[in-house]
Amino acid sequence: MSDKKPVNSNVVYIDARAATYDGVAVRILAVTLVDSGKILISKEAEWRDQPVAKGDTIVVTDTPNVFNHWGLAFNEKEQMQAVMAAYKASLAAGLLVLDDEVQRYDPKQVIQTRKVDERGKALDFDSMGINNGHIAVLLAVWAARSAHGGYVITRQPDAEQNEAEDDEFDMMPFSI
Repeated sequence: MSDKKPVNSNVVYIDARAATYDGVAVRILAVTLVDSGKILISKEAEWRDQPVAKGDTIVVTDTPNVFNHWGLAFNEKEQMQAVMAAYKASLAAGLLVLDDEVQRYDPKQVIQTRKVDERGKALDFDSMGINNGHIAVLLAVWAARSAHGGYVITRQPDAEQNEAEDDEFDMMPFSI
């Protein structure tokens, strides 16, 4: 009899590490259900531990040169808009849960509305209050949303889906 836990291919573990912002370096552990997009930010762990490559884990960091393995490297200038959009979408959809242990890193504490325009609220940081913990949580959400997006794009069609239903849309014009 094997002591191994059954593998759930819909579960992805996230190891988010941030060190280039204010305060001590922070490592946050999270889990996401890629089929639903739900994200649980669960606990803090030792930052310096080297990540181990695992097929069901995404390591996301703002310091990729420090670690020998990572899946997503965060560059603020290039990816902050995507990170903020991922957080905003997860929050709006009710997909994000922070355990009590990591509530002090809730990004809501340091994100403020900069302006409101035709596209909705433009969010920005309170630069005086943001720390590595807030960034680690945001990176975990970004990694989870990336995993969910990859799942949605690569999943197989449902077996119950009738091929005849697909055919009725084959001749649909591009504009109506």
